[in-house]
Amino acid sequence: MCTYNGAEYLQAQLDSILAQTVPVDEIVVGDDGSSDTTLSILERFRIDAASRGIRVEIIENVRNLGYVQNFSETLLRCTADILFLSDQDDVWHADRVQVLVERFDAETGLLMLHGDARLVDRTGQPLGSTLLEVLGVHPAELSLERSGRLLDAVLVRNFVTGATCALRRGLLQSGLPVPRYWSHDEWLAVVASLARGLDVHRPATIDYRQHGGNQIGATRRSLLSQLRGLVLFDPEARSRTAERLASAVAVLDAQHEAIAPAPFRGLAALTWRMAWSRLALYRRADVRTRWIVGDAPRLVGRLANACLAGAGWRGAAAACRGAWAGLRGHGLPD
Repeated sequence: MCTYNGAEYLQAQLDSILAQTVPVDEIVVGDDGSSDTTLSILERFRIDAASRGIRVEIIENVRNLGYVQNFSETLLRCTADILFLSDQDDVWHADRVQVLVERFDAETGLLMLHGDARLVDRTGQPLGSTLLEVLGVHPAELSLERSGRLLDAVLVRNFVTGATCALRRGLLQSGLPVPRYWSHDEWLAVVASLARGLDVHRPATIDYRQHGGNQIGATRRSLLSQLRGLVLFDPEARSRTAERLASAVAVLDAQHEAIAPAPFRGLAALTWRMAWSRLALYRRADVRTRWIVGDAPRLVGRLANACLAGAGWRGAAAACRGAWAGLRGHGLPD
């Protein structure tokens, strides 16, 4: 768990961890410089947990690391075989640990599980929907992760939320450090997927609290907000996008994964791959026109960002070629 000025909701989360039907062995918390009463809450909790035989380690960062680095370094301090990520403001369902550990015990090749979450308001009252519903995640997208192709989905949008995740500690060896401009949850999920070790647990196992202080919340993005995400007039944003995409190319190359046909290299290869993968998904019989209409602007925006970040006209041409190949049902190159 990572904390930062989370006193308002922290106790409820801690209580839910102690109330698990299968108790946890340890709780490692990385505090990123809280100035409220977060640390005093954690100190009291440490005493309570110790009385139940649960080790609690509280790491007080001397400087603010940001949530990605804080989670990464906190994960490295854990010693258990199965690690559960936790936000500071949610509430775990009582059988969360039990049901996910059962999945890991039954599937030895499983490296990481992510899942759904019941959305609740700041008081904990259900909002009538789940995280994956609000994000509009299609089963076809989820199928990509099981076939080792989560990156194809993540390049368009990330739907792996860290607060729903559990993973084997061994994944950290290949998944850390997290490249710049990636979040820890999506990067670890990409690495796990490439190793054919990622899956989704569909039933919600946490209440995901929605409030104004969320680091990352669950919201539907309008077309206007997606267009605002373009990096056309922001050189720094273009640089961040270029570095992020270069990390994606590097991890695919390291895994000897075919990205695109031979004429395309670098970011142009990635735009081909993004367009090919999404258009191939649109061809599926279970993908309806209404979903495509909502998703297509997101794809166009991501491709535009990649072109503006360095792929240029080569990237645009590659995207057109990739879209045509995907639409016609052509497979990846050997």
